[in-house]
Amino acid sequence: MTAMGKFVGRSWVDVASVTESELRYFLALSTTVKAAIKERRTAVYRLAGDRDLFAALLFSEPSTRTRNSFELAAQRLGLRTVGFAGTEATSVKKGESLLDTVDMFDSYGVDAVILRHPLDGAARAVAENLSGEERSVCCFNGGDGMNEHPTQGLLDVFTIGECCGRLHDLEIGIAVDPKYGRTTHSFPVLLGLFPDNRFHVFSHPDLRMPKAVIRHLADRGVEVREYFDSGEQLREKLPDLDFLYMTRLQRERFEDDAEYYRARDMYLFTPEMMELTRPHFGVGHPLPDNKEFPTISPALKRHPKFWPKRQAGNGVPTRLVEIALSLGLMGADFDGEVYHPAPVDLSFSQERPVDGEKPRPGPVDIRPIDNGTVIDHIEGNPYVIDKISRLLGLAARGTIFRMGVVAPLRRPGSRKGVVMIKDRLLDDEEMRLIATLAPGSTVNDIREGHVVRKRDLFLPGLVEGLPDMQCTNHRCITRHEHHEHVPARALRLGAGTDSRIVKCFYCNNLMESHEVL
Repeated sequence: MTAMGKFVGRSWVDVASVTESELRYFLALSTTVKAAIKERRTAVYRLAGDRDLFAALLFSEPSTRTRNSFELAAQRLGLRTVGFAGTEATSVKKGESLLDTVDMFDSYGVDAVILRHPLDGAARAVAENLSGEERSVCCFNGGDGMNEHPTQGLLDVFTIGECCGRLHDLEIGIAVDPKYGRTTHSFPVLLGLFPDNRFHVFSHPDLRMPKAVIRHLADRGVEVREYFDSGEQLREKLPDLDFLYMTRLQRERFEDDAEYYRARDMYLFTPEMMELTRPHFGVGHPLPDNKEFPTISPALKRHPKFWPKRQAGNGVPTRLVEIALSLGLMGADFDGEVYHPAPVDLSFSQERPVDGEKPRPGPVDIRPIDNGTVIDHIEGNPYVIDKISRLLGLAARGTIFRMGVVAPLRRPGSRKGVVMIKDRLLDDEEMRLIATLAPGSTVNDIREGHVVRKRDLFLPGLVEGLPDMQCTNHRCITRHEHHEHVPARALRLGAGTDSRIVKCFYCNNLMESHEVL
């Protein structure tokens, strides 16, 4: 692969797939391009030449900054743009799915798709749909629901570097709405690539940062402290912060108006608060701010520590670099580490030696079987046991079975679930289903009253293709009620076979593995 090939075809749909080397290179290029745009040195950035390149801007939600900065970036590169801003005049109003819409622009031969969509995980679904053997079209995530906004995250990190003069050893505050504010799910992950950065998150208790983001940062050793009591905690912490990232309350994403009103008046950054800050402090905001209930006082708009306008302006050079790298117009001299996804372990069982005869537990409410299958060591959760029975179709198929909870001899005081299925052995697909529902359980093949085969089950690295599988996030593009026909997939978190937590492949939602079925 050539050096240029390291970026060609790259889709920018999430921030977890960006390496530190890639980010440093990207920031350096963005600095060069920003200066060239200011000085109108077009030779630096008008790189498409006579190539016939098109970008499709497909924005299903309102946007001022993201859409127009992408359009300006594409045009400054020399691309032409097509697409729509809002779905009122499109076939989406006739019931067309997102992937069908994208397929149309793919068939027209566009070279890049820039997407904003209300469903979480939409950008990754589109990127997968546009990836093929004959040709791949780059996808740029301009915001998917409340999930991520990676291109905003890149410009945010670029802005913080300009403001603070460094990207390490920073005290970063995030305030108001880290739950629904997708921008706050992106830039901390990128900034976490640099050493000794710490995050202080101020919000109403109902608006706390998603567990997936906090866990990802924790896995990188990044400290995140959360503050819920009141806006007074933000005031007390201000003298220690290098940068404060404010967000608006996104009323359109609140499922409960009462939640919105409780949170609305907690935080307002005022001129008096600005007086408490460090000399090189900056306050940023992804915008828009609500003119009726602003989170930064309008009196600060001309203050030298007010960064939102410069932050928004940085969208043009950074997004220009993203498009240029993916289309091979830049990137020939990059020789750093590129992102490679970790290999996925699809196994889900391990053979165990069959022990000799063991005394049966004392009084139990399940009689043993002579031939068939015993699923043992299910966590003592009747809900999981009932779900195993239903998904294996035990009652529907007329199978003779018994199930219940018993007390193991070796762990007094604990409980385990057991399912006994008479005269039936399980196939691999059924075993994979049980491994997802009840990792840590054991499947025993029984013949003439003896265990002849024993397998320990653990959660596979990728969970997919199971009946009625769904993400528990109701905004996820895979949910059946959205009719987008994207099959659910989930990745196991953690390398250990004792893991029971999965993350939605599309929207990053964390779930207990049994919840996906």
